[in-house]
Amino acid sequence: MLLRPLLACLLVAPMAAGADSHEPARNLVTLSASAKEDVASDLLVIQLFVEHEAREQAAAANQVNADMSWALATAKAINAVKAQTLDYRTHPVYDEQRVTGWRVHQALRLESADHGALTNLLGTLQQKLAIESVAYQISDSVRSAVTERLTAEAIKRFMARARKIADAFGRGGYTLVNVNIDSHGFTPPPMPYDGRALAMQAEVANPAIAPGQQALEVGITGTIELAAP
Repeated sequence: MLLRPLLACLLVAPMAAGADSHEPARNLVTLSASAKEDVASDLLVIQLFVEHEAREQAAAANQVNADMSWALATAKAINAVKAQTLDYRTHPVYDEQRVTGWRVHQALRLESADHGALTNLLGTLQQKLAIESVAYQISDSVRSAVTERLTAEAIKRFMARARKIADAFGRGGYTLVNVNIDSHGFTPPPMPYDGRALAMQAEVANPAIAPGQQALEVGITGTIELAAP
């Protein structure tokens, strides 16, 4: 009794395989298009740090805490500047495998689209903090607007290229099978700042900082099926 279902399966399988082998070939073409634009970096990001060393851990920590509290209060007084504290580290200082003191370190991240306000603030903060790095970024609002515009342009170019390919093959048109849209851009890494030694002085000149540009690009890759000739 068990042989009949097995025999039925063996008979159906070749028939299904034969049906698949007779499907008409599809005229598929894979192509790509892209749109690219250089965008001015509108967001300035600065990372600073304060570091103190003392024989007692509490003394070093108190000095760092006081300097950072002063820096935060000074930065938050500027509405155009966003301030955020980062890593807080405490390390022992050794002399011939003997702990002779403690070093405490804390970082502060500042960002603003108002470059003038931020550079003026830095001239004040460098009295007690040192600049670790400088970076230029594109704000989320600008990136979103540019990416939307580039996406529309890339789609337009993709469709125009697809029509040209269909015409070149003598076909009346095409059908879109699948498509992938990818947006990306190169963000330069933070640049180490060479003016760290200027920190802790009574008066420090504002650092010279000039924003650059970053390339944003939207790429489209897809497959089309050419219409019958």
